Amino acid sequence: MIDSIAGDVIEIGADFAVIDTGGIAYRAFSTQAALRKMAVGHEALLYTRLILRDDSMQLFGFASREEREVFGQLLTVGQVGPKLALQILSALPLNDLIQAVAGGHVERLTAVKGVGKKTAERILVDLRDKIGAPSGPAQDFFLSTGEETALLALTSKLGYSPREAREALQKLRGLDLSPEDLVRRALQILGSG
Repeated sequence: MIDSIAGDVIEIGADFAVIDTGGIAYRAFSTQAALRKMAVGHEALLYTRLILRDDSMQLFGFASREEREVFGQLLTVGQVGPKLALQILSALPLNDLIQAVAGGHVERLTAVKGVGKKTAERILVDLRDKIGAPSGPAQDFFLSTGEETALLALTSKLGYSPREAREALQKLRGLDLSPEDLVRRALQILGSG
């Protein structure tokens, strides 16, 4: 996997940038946020996601790791491919998209070209449990580790909602806890609420 690329921008198109990384130039389909940060002849950094298909390889570039994470989450939704996910991220600023999904705002998603009502509803249903309540930076909305994902599954079996589990996880983020301690502390938080 190509995690990121850095180099000199040699071309910027409507939805892509070409970055020269020491003699090899990569074309990456990019969000508008990423493209706005670039200028031809200047150095740039893109966080990337490589999509392999039977007939093609496509590189997608993002302004931040959080933007790339949201792109990956959008790809888990049926009817949303890489181009539509990129279109959604280009049309809606990251925090607006997160708030739209967390708040169930179909109309904000249908305002994006290529997203109909059924696709918007599917995005809301499929991503609702993966996004927490808006309260801080975008990275706080998505589960980032296997332990956190396992904790979400465990707490749902114990009768807690995904939103409650994510709120408990947000309180514990940044603490250096073993998986067992993470579960123990999260259950204490959930039990006291």
